[in-house]
Amino acid sequence: MAKLFKPKLVEIFVDTIQNEGGIVEARTPRGAHPAVLHVRAQGLDNTFRLYIWNLSRGGNNRPVDEYRIQITGLNEFEQQPGETTLILGYWAELELFVAFDYAKHASRLGASVSFQIREKALHDAVIEGIAIYPKDNEENVVVFGKESALTYLRNYEAIHAGRYNFDSTDKKEYIDLLEDEPNARRHSLTTYGADYSVRAIVQQIKSNAIYVPNFQRQFIWSREDGSRFIESLILGLPVPGVFLAYDSTGKLIIIDGQQRLMSLYYFYNGILRGEKFSLRGVEQDLEGKTYEGLSSEDKARLDNQIIHATVVSPDDPKNDTESVYVLFERLNSGGKKLTAQEIRYSLYYGAFNEYLNEVVTTDTWAEIFGFSNDRFKSQELILRFLAFYYERDSYETPMSLFLNKFMSENREFGKHTRAAIDGLLFPALTNIRDALGRRAFRVGGGINAAVFDSVMIGLVTRLKSDSLSPGELREAYNSLLMDDKYLNAIRAGTAHKASIETRIQIAIDYFGRAYFSPTLL
Repeated sequence: MAKLFKPKLVEIFVDTIQNEGGIVEARTPRGAHPAVLHVRAQGLDNTFRLYIWNLSRGGNNRPVDEYRIQITGLNEFEQQPGETTLILGYWAELELFVAFDYAKHASRLGASVSFQIREKALHDAVIEGIAIYPKDNEENVVVFGKESALTYLRNYEAIHAGRYNFDSTDKKEYIDLLEDEPNARRHSLTTYGADYSVRAIVQQIKSNAIYVPNFQRQFIWSREDGSRFIESLILGLPVPGVFLAYDSTGKLIIIDGQQRLMSLYYFYNGILRGEKFSLRGVEQDLEGKTYEGLSSEDKARLDNQIIHATVVSPDDPKNDTESVYVLFERLNSGGKKLTAQEIRYSLYYGAFNEYLNEVVTTDTWAEIFGFSNDRFKSQELILRFLAFYYERDSYETPMSLFLNKFMSENREFGKHTRAAIDGLLFPALTNIRDALGRRAFRVGGGINAAVFDSVMIGLVTRLKSDSLSPGELREAYNSLLMDDKYLNAIRAGTAHKASIETRIQIAIDYFGRAYFSPTLL
């Protein structure tokens, strides 16, 4: 990826703050570096002196997992009274900022100065949104995604001092996306064991006979994790088995063991996250080896090692995919547990699934919700809205079965066409963006799914017969959020049928009213 000039990097940072709800006033001319910016947002009213460079890989003879910013164009960093100095790197590929502590770099700089960080911190930030990397000079380097930029600015000193608890505030939370209703259903499954050689299972993955759903964010192992697993196989050590299940097309889906199998797949292909996959953190004679670089003995040993699989087949494939869904949930209850929508992505993959992914990358969606690695929770919001809009008369708990059924039946737009869904979704989102912006659906400390499904249905119902001005929409929305009966229906028991009907009907009523105030034009 081509390097960006400093004015463009400043512009990206400013846009990031504004997209997250901040107000930025430039105190220096456009294109200046450093840029002096005054930022105002909830809990923030400060002036920042911004230095920013591209983050790139370390140079020759540097560790392969090292990234750095190369300091150019100055002899020392400056900080005026009343300012906070920011020293940032920007990694455009994954839209990450790396922040170094000015207090550790306040002295005069030498020639050809660079600041470094290791790949693991970048990897952690992709997963968690923000990560800390302690360095030997007692500096805490901070890596954060765009959605955490205001969190960093608000808590600059505490974060660099290691005193900030990231779990306490300011995360992008989704409220009421829990599907924890009890499900006492008995399941009918047939299971049997199968042994695959490593080479055979990799070939099956390459041919898509055994497939991994295309959500790369869920490959969360580091290069070292994958290397140690591969090393265990080469050394002849026993490794855990995997679970596979037949889908409705007769292919095998990976239920448990994705990290292990995908590590093998990437190693045989030679590429991990766009870069050469060589072993790291292993025995000296294997360190730095690619698959092709292995000795003939080690290559044969790895090819012929056995991976034991437990294969699951529903006794009624047409109607018992839910059993596989439950198995997904239970087998992934440890470690980085899969979300409900990640499991649906695996089981009901198709055109509708891809459509949900497309919607959450549109500008309209981003202008309301921002871009975030939210593990398919945004897609689940849209699924809930559509399922309730089209099928709520047939709704029964548990909600997971209801959403699964809708997604399964419409996986190739078999019941509701793409054009019909577009006609519902995008006019409503456009109206909400224009009237409410980033304030929309945020109730109780985060994005409230019950508010989303009810407001969207209320607005779509109105738009079928009449339009609203932005002022009218704001008045309807603000009035709705002051209705005690509605608030009760979005706070407790939100998966119960009565609660769903109550909040949706109240929203339809408010958005169906006429608003005549001259201030709403």
